[in-house]
Amino acid sequence: MSIKAVGWTLLAAMALATVLLFNYWASFQPLSTLAYAGIVLALGGLANLALPFRFLGVRKRAVGALILAGGVALTLAALIWPASTIRVAQPRTRLDAVMPEYQFYERHSARVHARPEQVMQAVRQSTFGDMKSLVTLLKIRAAALRATFHATGDLQDQRVLDAFSESGYLVDGSEREIAIFGAWNVRARRRPDVRTLQEFADYREPGAVNMAFDFTVEDAGGGWSTLSTQTRVLATDVATRRGMGRYWRLIVPGSGLLRRQWLDGIRKRAESLAVERQ
Repeated sequence: MSIKAVGWTLLAAMALATVLLFNYWASFQPLSTLAYAGIVLALGGLANLALPFRFLGVRKRAVGALILAGGVALTLAALIWPASTIRVAQPRTRLDAVMPEYQFYERHSARVHARPEQVMQAVRQSTFGDMKSLVTLLKIRAAALRATFHATGDLQDQRVLDAFSESGYLVDGSEREIAIFGAWNVRARRRPDVRTLQEFADYREPGAVNMAFDFTVEDAGGGWSTLSTQTRVLATDVATRRGMGRYWRLIVPGSGLLRRQWLDGIRKRAESLAVERQ
């Protein structure tokens, strides 16, 4: 096998591994995957423009320019692709009942060796410290938005659900579900005066972004439970939807990583509770 063939084979294997890792962090988001594939392709083209990868058979900088242009085009197409509205046909959860329409979402789940009530107790006790990459990602976000990052000393020990509730989000649920609902008007840069679940469900002011997420637990038998979390976002008008689409497709990897870490922290808490009560 030639050096060129080996190089392309290794490159393809690395690309496949990256895609698999990407979609492990975040539930499969085709447009986000394409956007980041385009970014990587564009960077590869830029590198070839500076110094052609002769070991891959690239001998002219013009090839690098074409790769760069293709990567940029793929990224832009993925970021501006219009998002369609998803509607829940038959509500099964509180999240379905209050927010049956959305354009952006992600789902994650984990098996937990504990009873459902212990899992829900662990959800309520979870802190920002469970999300080990949170501070780093907040710093990256602040840098990208050219904003100042203000770290709070007690962030790691603060309970996540309490923080959302204190910030004006609405909390609802049952023995097997906890749901959080909140809205923000991007255009007006303010939180709307939404104080009840019905007001949240009816809120459609132009420039608004409605966000909700929940945790649900099911008994999987044999002392095991299945914990699931879902996040939904609804943008109320076309312009806001376009902006949210670009933002969402770029944050998917970080968002998915945080939720994986959050679920893992909840799992450890629940399993500790199960051991204590044996």
